Amino acid sequence: MESSKEKLKDNRQVSFGMAVVVMLALAAIFMVGFGVFKINTQAIFLLAVVAAAIAGLLSGFTLEEVHQFFLDGCGKVIMAAMILMTVGAVIGSWIVSGIVPTIIYYGLGVLTPTSFLLAGFFICCILSFFTGSSYSAISTLGVAFMGISIGLNINPAITAGMIVSGSVFGDKLSPFSDSTNLAAAMADANVFDHVRSMLYTTVPAMIISAVLYFIISMRYSAETLDTTIIISMQQALTQNFNINPLLLLVPIITVVLAVKKVPPIAALVASALLGIVMAFIFQGGIYDIKTIMSSLGTGFSINTDIADLNRLLSRGGMLGMMGATALAFLAVGMGEILQRIGVLTVILSKLSKVVNSKPAVVISTLVIGLVVTVLCASQYIAIILTGQIMKNSYKKYELSRVVLSRTLEDGGTIFAYLVPWSTAAVFVSGVLGVDVFAYAPYAFFCILCPIIAAIYALVGFAQFKEVYEDEAEVVAEV
Repeated sequence: MESSKEKLKDNRQVSFGMAVVVMLALAAIFMVGFGVFKINTQAIFLLAVVAAAIAGLLSGFTLEEVHQFFLDGCGKVIMAAMILMTVGAVIGSWIVSGIVPTIIYYGLGVLTPTSFLLAGFFICCILSFFTGSSYSAISTLGVAFMGISIGLNINPAITAGMIVSGSVFGDKLSPFSDSTNLAAAMADANVFDHVRSMLYTTVPAMIISAVLYFIISMRYSAETLDTTIIISMQQALTQNFNINPLLLLVPIITVVLAVKKVPPIAALVASALLGIVMAFIFQGGIYDIKTIMSSLGTGFSINTDIADLNRLLSRGGMLGMMGATALAFLAVGMGEILQRIGVLTVILSKLSKVVNSKPAVVISTLVIGLVVTVLCASQYIAIILTGQIMKNSYKKYELSRVVLSRTLEDGGTIFAYLVPWSTAAVFVSGVLGVDVFAYAPYAFFCILCPIIAAIYALVGFAQFKEVYEDEAEVVAEV
């Protein structure tokens, strides 16, 4: 008797009408909060959490249950929160040690305005592919590239978009990436078959992005560059840091740790501590023990005659990432409430039922991935939930599971970097210091992947056939 009650309890969910009301209420909170009153994101999401909780209470869930749903969501962000904080420690230690200043110093001497965007894009692609982590590329070389762009007088928003595009390439395509393996697992696909399938959308998006960055870079000429800016930045760097190529050993070691698949937090902590060691060795005569050690917690601060350089180098520390961490807890906690009370399932199941063709299956997967990302702020939930909802549709229309896994990445993985309050976008904005709305138009790779996937669906290209029988693969034409 007790087990049947538990089963009934587990099957409870909001009605379709209530789900629509909740969605409209959340849309109103976002539009009024962001668009009209310009309220900070954390406050808006606190209101959204309250709205989701009220919907759960009105639908028959107890306060204790809704509270637990929120806590369960927060539990899913623990790893991301720890990574955010350790990244803050890495940034602080890499600045005070002179690692970031050294990369900027040499980068200003080697890169030109016409070569910077294209070179930076490919460097981020390579680094993220071999590490399998966009976060590693963004939080290390990404920070240094932002400094180089200031000296080369290139729009920071364009630079941030380039960094995100190159870094997401590896996060999406690398067999070492967690999102790559998760998408393959949700579709019951072999990860290497999944990677081969992704080449169809990823490679064209990468090539087109490279061309666009090359075209944009043509606007910046070495002849028109004011070299006094570069000279001033290099002088400011040498006045405040001991610039030494040996400092570049730390980034190299960090990449090696990532390639060796050392757990992310362990690799980041090691990188931060190596930065501190280097700070004592190379900057000990400039900064005292308190300044060096405080960089791990409260970050680093500098005051030069160059305001842009001050903004770039006055950052880092675990406390510097607390705003992003709080938003991650609120956004994912809200998403968990919406999922557990059934709002997402009810709405998205209705959407999946109107699918009546192969193109509609793929395009619906992209749309659902976007909706889940907007509401749950997590690429992982977007991949998991969208995969669960759409899997049967791919079987019905005999679309290969590698098409499903590929589309989950073209949507779920990519959209996370374009939705301002998602954990990935919050991370990017916090690390690079550029608002999501500013860099998103220049994150060409992120924009192109879902567009190319939708075009393929409409024209029938790379829509591989697979006949399913008793959940076992019979034919797969890849």
